[in-house]
Amino acid sequence: MVLASLNDLLEKPFKSYSKEEQLEIVQNGRFTDLTNICQNDKGKYRMFAVSWYQRVKWLSGNTVNKKLYCWHCVLYPSGNFKIWNSTGFDDLKNLSQSVRKHEESREHTYSTVKLKLLLNKKRSQENARKQLEDNVKVKRNREYLERLIDVASALARFNIPFQKDVEEGFYKYLITVLKKYDDIVRTQIEVSSPFKGLTRTIQLDLIESIAHTVRQRIVHELDSVKFFALQVDEVNCLRGRQIAVSLRYVKNAEPVERFIGFFDVGFNKKADEVVGILERELERFNYKEKMIAQCFDGGVVKSTEIYELQQSVKKLVGSPNRCQFVHCYAYEFSDILAQSLRAIQECKLFFTMISMFSAFFRNPLLGEVVQNIDLSWTESTFACIKYLKDNDTSVTQILEYLNIADEFANVPHIISDCVNLINHLKSYKFMVFINMFHNIFSMIEDSLEKIKNQEMSAIKYRDEINSLTTKLKQLKSESKFNDIFKNVQHVSGQQVILKNMLDLYLEIIDHIIYEIDGRFLDIELLEFASLVSAHSMPKPSDPKSSKIPDCWAMIKENYQNYFDNAKLKTELELLYNDSTIGGIGEAGVKTPRDMLKFLYDHEVNTSLPMLYRLLELVVTIPSFTWPLRGKACVLNRIKDYCKLEKFEEPRSAFALLAIEKDMFLEAEQSSHWYDEIIDYFATLPSTSSIELVYKNGETSGHGKTNKTELISEPELSIKQESDML
Repeated sequence: MVLASLNDLLEKPFKSYSKEEQLEIVQNGRFTDLTNICQNDKGKYRMFAVSWYQRVKWLSGNTVNKKLYCWHCVLYPSGNFKIWNSTGFDDLKNLSQSVRKHEESREHTYSTVKLKLLLNKKRSQENARKQLEDNVKVKRNREYLERLIDVASALARFNIPFQKDVEEGFYKYLITVLKKYDDIVRTQIEVSSPFKGLTRTIQLDLIESIAHTVRQRIVHELDSVKFFALQVDEVNCLRGRQIAVSLRYVKNAEPVERFIGFFDVGFNKKADEVVGILERELERFNYKEKMIAQCFDGGVVKSTEIYELQQSVKKLVGSPNRCQFVHCYAYEFSDILAQSLRAIQECKLFFTMISMFSAFFRNPLLGEVVQNIDLSWTESTFACIKYLKDNDTSVTQILEYLNIADEFANVPHIISDCVNLINHLKSYKFMVFINMFHNIFSMIEDSLEKIKNQEMSAIKYRDEINSLTTKLKQLKSESKFNDIFKNVQHVSGQQVILKNMLDLYLEIIDHIIYEIDGRFLDIELLEFASLVSAHSMPKPSDPKSSKIPDCWAMIKENYQNYFDNAKLKTELELLYNDSTIGGIGEAGVKTPRDMLKFLYDHEVNTSLPMLYRLLELVVTIPSFTWPLRGKACVLNRIKDYCKLEKFEEPRSAFALLAIEKDMFLEAEQSSHWYDEIIDYFATLPSTSSIELVYKNGETSGHGKTNKTELISEPELSIKQESDML
């Protein structure tokens, strides 16, 4: 509705127009085209300054009668004094005073309120319309994103890379296939939306968002537990050196191990750098209250810094004895020593070659050549050394065959690797190393296997470790050194080689002893575990066993915040007087882990809460006695992931979905699966321009739109009052 001048509203009142016309009149705004008012005041001429329109936002002018009006009061007139809403104002001498008085009048207040209500009604209608349009786009984007999530999840589930070395990767290809059959995908890509979701950044952010839902489930699990143990391992990938951080805790009476992520670290292997990462990443898990054990493999830091690392982690927790450093049962001790011994240059070269032997025979290009060979010897350092010592001739024959085989004639790296490995097997010095480490590692493995196969108290554990280090020290003589190499094939110059290696041999022994001492430094602090050991708990005839006070003191000193000491003591006495309440004597109940499961399955855990918590504490600590096998062991899952041929950037998000696949598949079954992913995806910087969040605070989910209610105009009753001029 277009009016010629303000005079049109004076002739036909605003209320006579339809609601749509009223909104259009208000939208077009007041009339400010009257600029040539001139007043003769006793021979002096006063001119109207157009700046008044800027100063007074309601002021309007009528070009027909050359008078000023209140725009608000013309639209919504009230009262009997008609100057500002009907007859008009032209007393320029008193304009300032009149404007002020009119603004204070009840009539002006009334008209202003009425106009604002109308504007708000118009704005609400526009917002509702805009919101409806936006939410239609949001719904379409979210439905399309659900398809992208399905594609990304399918690829992640089977560890299929999104892109190979070609432009058109698996991710884009599957979406192209979907486009043929799915109208939502086809419309999004071909017609309506700038959001296609095909860029590399979007793909990575999508995987990150899916992984976020898995991380949140891990956080949720850890919120409900009292304890967890930290496990840190070194991994090497295309990006360089990284550490893998995992946590072990008890869920429903079963120990579980969860992968947290891969994190970049420098090659200098400094303890403070690792501690900084741990402090940052563990903050969300309330580690100061819950972390009760730590374990590291041999490559996380230099062997000279392992003690500093242990103590620094204890300082983070705030307790010198609560967060013990333990040796994790899942580690092959030979692998730990091999990682640590790489600090010695000669050993670094040797163990690099051992790794090359393992990697070469696992190469899928070898195919049928090695299909009948048991390759379990490639799984650990000691197994590889043992196999090469016992089968060096047969391994050499296989390599010589591969070197001349026609099928590998055009695979130069296979040929060059064969030549390199053959030369080492025929090297006297290399075979000296093989025999030396076979002898040392055999002694260590025998001792640790004895510990692993018996449920020992911490004191007996310490005795066995001390016995091992004593045996190693006895190897530090030239005669023992020479005895090791009796069976190595004699070659010219061997005496010179052996003489030059003697000092290195002694250095290696010292290094190994140092590593063992550091790795089992805190073992005595675990003696409290014998309180719930079926083999060492007191008998009913001897409830006051001499070791009880020491174990009890450890609990009170290091774990007093976790237990009601009086109740724990009572429940332990009940167990000692009648071990059947813990399942001792039942079929299969032999270890604290078995006892924990027995209490849970028979719903006795709520009646013996402190005993159950003590068992949870013991089972949480990684040790030889309670191993997880197969996929339940997080270290095995990490190793399997690292073996996969990856074309992706090796981010923790990809790794998390592969390593925690069971939790990933469980998350997929959630009714909020898509919404959780999309809501997080919408918070990422790269997705800020994509409309994914419903307007007006609407919650996510299936695109249901709440229409905004329009504001109705309330009736205002104002008493008649003069215009106060």
